[in-house]
Amino acid sequence: MNKALLRTSALKQRKALTSALRKTYSESIMASLFAYLATEKKPSQNLLIYRSLPSEVATDTLLEHNEYRLFSSVTHHHEHMEWHALSDATQWQVGLFGIQEPTGGLLWDGSQGTTTLLCPLTAFDRQGNRLGMGKGCFDFWLAQHRMHIKQIIGLAFSCQEIAQVPFESHDVPMHYVITEKEVIACTKPA
Repeated sequence: MNKALLRTSALKQRKALTSALRKTYSESIMASLFAYLATEKKPSQNLLIYRSLPSEVATDTLLEHNEYRLFSSVTHHHEHMEWHALSDATQWQVGLFGIQEPTGGLLWDGSQGTTTLLCPLTAFDRQGNRLGMGKGCFDFWLAQHRMHIKQIIGLAFSCQEIAQVPFESHDVPMHYVITEKEVIACTKPA
């Protein structure tokens, strides 16, 4: 399976959604995310979030919630990502890959409490494998910090699901994927 072809096909599916459907589906996905997080016996104190691109699940409503310490990603290059604390005073700028990033804020580290990572994706399968945009930013970062992350939750539209995402031994699977249709508890391949 060719990752580039799978990525192109999945992006085409995602971009084919009308803006009205993306908005409706995004609202449903965010509601499901917060409903899921509210059921956790040991909730996370920190959410590592991302600002979405126009064709992705809209994540701006995350900025309205203060039940968690929020951190958003800053990417310096594909092998160096860090997470800055957000507040009402956070200033934003367009970063390296055209994504809104905070200009400051204290850095997240693994000692700051239980942490959930929310990640974008272009395609996913039910085993928790994901295709990103092909830069490897999340993969490089997770290779160093996985031990400090309680769970990885992908946010996607159901049209982005494929039968099997090619994966390599260093890939870190997601625990859950939330779509407009369901919360998928991912299973590792047998």
